[in-house]
Amino acid sequence: MKKTILLAVVITSLLVSCSDTDGIEVDIVEDEYYVKYIIKSQTIYSTSKIAEIKMENNSIEEFTFNNGNWEMTIGPVKKGFNASCDARHDTSQNLARTYIDVEIHASKNNDPFALKANDNSTDVRMSASASYTVN
Repeated sequence: MKKTILLAVVITSLLVSCSDTDGIEVDIVEDEYYVKYIIKSQTIYSTSKIAEIKMENNSIEEFTFNNGNWEMTIGPVKKGFNASCDARHDTSQNLARTYIDVEIHASKNNDPFALKANDNSTDVRMSASASYTVN
């Protein structure tokens, strides 16, 4: 019984003598988010596609590509970032059997990317867009 009380007194005195920081600076690490934009396009034509995406600094950048699929990862961004992606085929031609889809994926603290927003369709179309607020 005396050993138990003595042990309790020692542990209590150790806990009381230590503070939260005990003179050590504690850095609060903010979560890091990354956004991946993916555009998938199928067409029998050799056309240019245009992607307009929101970058880390909130500017809208335009990219032109010719392949069927295109992706870009940006970041880090902060919680509350409004990701957006607009994609379209070069509309100088009237194209049949043309498809385009947009996806937005997000990753928090190097976790795997997860689909957060999309505009996918099996209908023939020349453009698609999606947006997502990082939370």
